[in-house]
Amino acid sequence: MVDAITVNIGVTAPYYALENLRVSDDGATAEFVAEQPMDNEVGEIAAAEVGRHLAVLGACALAWSNPKKEKHYYVASSAVLKNVAKEGDAGKGAFSGRAKIVFIDKRYGTISASLMTAHGEPLYELETHYHIMSVPLFAKLFHIKKQEFECNPSNNPYKKQIPLNDVRYSDNTISARLGPLKPEECNGHFCSFPCIPVAILMHSLSRTAGILLSKVIGESGIKYMVVAAEVQAYNFAFAGEVVNMIVTYSGREGSDYVFACKAENNDGKLFGSMLLRLSCSKTA
Repeated sequence: MVDAITVNIGVTAPYYALENLRVSDDGATAEFVAEQPMDNEVGEIAAAEVGRHLAVLGACALAWSNPKKEKHYYVASSAVLKNVAKEGDAGKGAFSGRAKIVFIDKRYGTISASLMTAHGEPLYELETHYHIMSVPLFAKLFHIKKQEFECNPSNNPYKKQIPLNDVRYSDNTISARLGPLKPEECNGHFCSFPCIPVAILMHSLSRTAGILLSKVIGESGIKYMVVAAEVQAYNFAFAGEVVNMIVTYSGREGSDYVFACKAENNDGKLFGSMLLRLSCSKTA
């Protein structure tokens, strides 16, 4: 039954990296380990990687509840991620995730998910909204982006850091370029239509914001923690497309530093945006 669920969610290994998946009418649970490089982000797992695994887990829950037991694309359109960890609960080794369905119909779905340590201590909460697309609809919408590319589960690009190129500053704004990425750098998301996962794009934006944070504080290599992120996804950034990232420092809210982030192509088409809250840790 689990295998029937995983083949129906659109994403495949290595982007799909859940272990011990269990699904029921109450939702879905699974375990996973951290694999993305952290750069200057503090913790045992990057916040964007939390979003990656929990969003995939949510797709599994939706696929279980979808009366049409066939492949669909569960495309994340927006998400809110919150760090709810208590001090000292960073967690190590395997993490566990739980996703529950808030809403589902033929076209849309919403899940509420949480990430916990191996001891059951909560670390992050995530709410994700999805567009649910049938295979024929997805192929019709994006047929011009189809590429003859065979996913290789043993080739995992998500264990490597994607370089940030052409980094430039202007007042309280930083810009950087991502890609263009090759199809194999989007391995498993999605086969025949390789595109940059939202979680990977947001991780790159967070890293860019981290660089700007060091500039704002006036100290290089500042360590930071993602406190919260509000994400909007508008268009796919397919393999071969250049992604321009622009991050602006918006000021302080309490002890947090707030950044407005966006990713777009050379013509200004918006791929996604994020309101990001960081806290800095000079001693981490």
